[in-house]
Amino acid sequence: MSGHQDKTGYTAFILSGGGNRGAAQVGMLSALLEHSIFPDFIIGASAGALNGTSFAISPSRQTLSELFDLWTKMTKNSLFPPRRFGSTWRYAQRGSYVYSNDALENIIREHIHISDLKDTQIPVEIVVTDLLNGEPHRFHSGDPTPILLASSALPGTFSPIEINGKLYIDGGIADDVPIRRALTLGANKIYVLYCSSLDRTHKTFTRPIEAVLDSFTLAKMARLKADIADVDANAQITVFESRLAQGVAWLDFSHAHALIEDGYKSALEALKGHETAGLTPTKSYFSTHPPKRDRFGEVGYKPISK
Repeated sequence: MSGHQDKTGYTAFILSGGGNRGAAQVGMLSALLEHSIFPDFIIGASAGALNGTSFAISPSRQTLSELFDLWTKMTKNSLFPPRRFGSTWRYAQRGSYVYSNDALENIIREHIHISDLKDTQIPVEIVVTDLLNGEPHRFHSGDPTPILLASSALPGTFSPIEINGKLYIDGGIADDVPIRRALTLGANKIYVLYCSSLDRTHKTFTRPIEAVLDSFTLAKMARLKADIADVDANAQITVFESRLAQGVAWLDFSHAHALIEDGYKSALEALKGHETAGLTPTKSYFSTHPPKRDRFGEVGYKPISK
């Protein structure tokens, strides 16, 4: 790595999916910013893709303030406009999805003020899932609106999104927390902003759809634990959890403020644990050197041709 001999590895932020629970990541990002911890690159899926892209465009207090406003003002009806019949009937009707993603598209266009993902200040990669083969596909350039819509296209809820002739759905299905990907890109310090907790509590459900979505979350959590257990000892992985998030119903946006606070406190607790263990978080290379995208060629960053 010519010219970067003082650099032994990269710092990565991974922002998982989580729907309405993604509000917790605003608090987590705030804690990282307070500690002057910046990533060399960001990987996001679903709700984490929106939060991660916003932060990648401008890693600042202003961005976090805008994200705070976005999440605390969001309601079920603003994202899923009500219709004549209730959601139970809509899930029972024929068709491949229940809700239009027009409202989500408006949110993206209002808050993402770039025309190409490659124009972010910090390199960002968005994970989507190929509808035909179930494999993860990763975008680091292109119009952010359809890419973010695809990464958030929860099957059965939103329609698949076509990009360059291919259909994509929610990135969390194929790779919700892409730890292996971050390691491949040269990261040796990884901060996972996780919209749930690795310590589950017993849950009861009032609707079948909640049980289905919880099973989805359970599968993603199992993979995350397996990936963490597999990581080389030389890599440092810090998982920020939100214990509050796992108890929030998937269409309940009324807890956004509490989720942000919970994410903030959780991140501070994890960072304090590092300090106690003598693992004081180090600032990333980005802290003192403006990011240069061609550096990613040096660590195996290979854009997937689309």
